[in-house]
Amino acid sequence: MNSHRIPKPDVSILAAICILLFCLEAAVLNYEHVYKATPDYSVRVLTRAMQSGDEETVTALVDDKAIAAGLFDGMASRGGGIDSLPVLQLAWEPLRDDFITDSSRLFHLTMQKEKDDADRAGAAENVRLRLQALGFPFPVSGWHYVSSRYAHKTDSSHAHMTVTLYNERLDRNLTCTIELTRTGPKQWRITGLADAPAFISEINDAWDQRLAAYNRPIQRQLDGLIKIRNVSASLVKGSNHQTFLRITYTPVFEGKPEEIREIRGVYELQRSGDHAVLYSGTLRLTPAASGKPHTSQFLLNPLIPSQYALMSRENLDDTRSQLRVTSVTRQDGTTLSLAEKLPN
Repeated sequence: MNSHRIPKPDVSILAAICILLFCLEAAVLNYEHVYKATPDYSVRVLTRAMQSGDEETVTALVDDKAIAAGLFDGMASRGGGIDSLPVLQLAWEPLRDDFITDSSRLFHLTMQKEKDDADRAGAAENVRLRLQALGFPFPVSGWHYVSSRYAHKTDSSHAHMTVTLYNERLDRNLTCTIELTRTGPKQWRITGLADAPAFISEINDAWDQRLAAYNRPIQRQLDGLIKIRNVSASLVKGSNHQTFLRITYTPVFEGKPEEIREIRGVYELQRSGDHAVLYSGTLRLTPAASGKPHTSQFLLNPLIPSQYALMSRENLDDTRSQLRVTSVTRQDGTTLSLAEKLPN
């Protein structure tokens, strides 16, 4: 009779199984106690909550009012030193409060899928009007999350993360760096933008490029009629404490000036570093002799914050001037005109 012996277990196999189980246990513990405590996990939870319309979770993970405040301050900083003069900060405070309130309302209405579209449209229009008062073409709607990079901690309670967003109207991906603050052992909350001016500049550049592309056919025709060269500006102090912004420019006509009835243009004084618009004004150009310098001037209003900031300057050394022809009306009544904004 043959005897059957139970084979001895292979020690190497048992060791491998034990190591595998140990690794699995370590992975679970690492996920529960390490990854779930990272800002990356909180952002992952946030994106899921936004997709499902979980307003409670989104509110816990996003300080929407702080983000709106950061955006407003970033836009105000591009407005000719508004952020640096206490009297201007005081003048803009009501608009800032309204912008934060309206932005927060729009944010929450966007999460509430059961709300009427008219409510969201009304809230979006209020935000648009606040942005218009700032003179900044910020697209209010049509934003979508695309991706994000791994967060890096700046200290034990704060972290930065670069996020890519897509905007429908601009048809472009844009990046911004969000700031996260630890609010619990396993929770981080988005509390603002780490560099709001950089994000705003990127939006502004994208908007300008999109609008320029839309206007290109008309722009070619305008360039075939007139070009503006040698644009410069200076501050002139007048009587009664008045200050004028004086600009000099040279129109060069490519066609026949006598065939033109009216020329309209937009002058912008920009900060050299980031091209922030410090002053903008419309003017009519006279169809006069080609190639001769012309001078125009604008009276600065101290009741307008951005113009008051200009009046406080000693010179315009760190600025550049730009004068663009926006429309030409011929003697026969036909008009070539650039669009001021993108179509809806």
